[in-house]
Amino acid sequence: MASCGAGRCKIECDGGCGCVYIPSEDRCICECFESVGGLAGLQLNPTVKVTVSVSGLPLGQVATMFDRILERDVLLPAARSQKKVRLKMENVRLSEALRALGLSTRRPVSTPRRPESRRRPPRA
Repeated sequence: MASCGAGRCKIECDGGCGCVYIPSEDRCICECFESVGGLAGLQLNPTVKVTVSVSGLPLGQVATMFDRILERDVLLPAARSQKKVRLKMENVRLSEALRALGLSTRRPVSTPRRPESRRRPPRA
């Protein structure tokens, strides 16, 4: 059983777990490894101060959790996606926690559409 706690947040899970506490918003975000969803749409800035607790989660699951709460895309080294990680950091920038895990971020990629004048006509 994994146990995670960050700020006033606490969670226990059969698999792994992760918690992020955002003091400026007095907000808790906790997940069990087996759970999905619930965090989409937060759009936090990487400079926001947080307390992070991760225990026994594969790095890929942690990256997915951060990707759902950040306004940027989280990049994950593919070779380390299944490596189980632990992390406990208090009152640090979210970007520092990501760096400690070996994750990075980038602006979201948008796919620009071709202007109508540059589109190819359909083949006959």
